[in-house]
Amino acid sequence: MSDRLLFLSNDAAGSADEELAEEVATALREGFEVVRASPVTPAELEATLAGFDGERVVVGGGDGSLHLLINALATLGRLADVLVGLVPMGTGNDFAGGVGLPPEPLDAARAYLDGDPAEVDVIRADDGEYVVNAAHAGVGAVAAERAQGVKPVAGRLAYPLGAIQAAATEAGYKVELRLDGEVIYTGSMLLTLVANGSRIGGGAHLYADADPFDGMIDVLVIDAIPLHERPGLGLDLQRGIHLERDDVHHWRGRRLQLDGTDISHNRDGELRHGLADVTYTILPAAWRLLR
Repeated sequence: MSDRLLFLSNDAAGSADEELAEEVATALREGFEVVRASPVTPAELEATLAGFDGERVVVGGGDGSLHLLINALATLGRLADVLVGLVPMGTGNDFAGGVGLPPEPLDAARAYLDGDPAEVDVIRADDGEYVVNAAHAGVGAVAAERAQGVKPVAGRLAYPLGAIQAAATEAGYKVELRLDGEVIYTGSMLLTLVANGSRIGGGAHLYADADPFDGMIDVLVIDAIPLHERPGLGLDLQRGIHLERDDVHHWRGRRLQLDGTDISHNRDGELRHGLADVTYTILPAAWRLLR
């Protein structure tokens, strides 16, 4: 064996997910001495990582699983030291799709046998939480919360269904945005997106040019338009022409300050409610991804 590798999976014994995870582990064993673990809580994850002395950690899951791993490594001071692999086994797999990882879990696992690491940016919130793919505030976070209830049944359709319901009920949120110290927006918005990756919500390309390797964050704001105009916005989002609209705004920079009270934020699928005056900063080349 060329090296030791820790494979993290979140599965239940005897389930279909566990069977797939074991197939992935078998594929990884073609090149590595594989240690398997299935920590349930963030504390268990940190303990597992602290007890592993290898440099390669592969997680089977989606954006949320990768989010938890990156935050745990940062807490342990090992973010820059560990080579991270992601096997797409989540619902949406937005980050994996955005960076071009093989969509099939076994293909992704085999790619790590001779893959090279790439340095990847990460977004850091001023409360200390790291965001791998994207953070969005407002109606998108409400949509994600409403999607959770139907996710086991609807799968990748859960977020679009939640978005439709949220867009029909949420009035808007008064905010002031400053990008790299300059005021760029003051008013009532439906959604503010802070993107590192190009996809959210199971494949939606709200900001398709976002690149987690360029040292920049991409910011998109949708005005709190009247209810009767929102179906047209939804169609333009599906067609990918929403950036041409006068009520959709976008910028690029390195540090976004979002001043507003009692707003829900979605960070890689992890919901944070009732936040006020949040700052997101890009940290270039902060961790290494196996590809």
